[in-house]
Amino acid sequence: MALVRDPAFWKRFSAAMHLDEEAKTETGPKKPTIWTDHWIEAQRQKRRRTFICGILIFLIVAIIVAAIVVVILWLKSKNWLKPETETVPM
Repeated sequence: MALVRDPAFWKRFSAAMHLDEEAKTETGPKKPTIWTDHWIEAQRQKRRRTFICGILIFLIVAIIVAAIVVVILWLKSKNWLKPETETVPM
């Protein structure tokens, strides 16, 4: 048996073998690959949902901080934060 002299022979042979194996194993619908349009759309929705949740959390924290500042300023205006000074009679 002689050696094959064509350098591209083994590449073509390997490709033919892979195609033959795939043809034998195809019995039903193929599983979708990871890069389908559905997967990409799901990733976009996930990113959008994460972004919206981040904004909502930021707004809730900002509202709580603003409410605390308003309450502290209101208490300060009513002089409720100053300790009462007791006068000692002489």
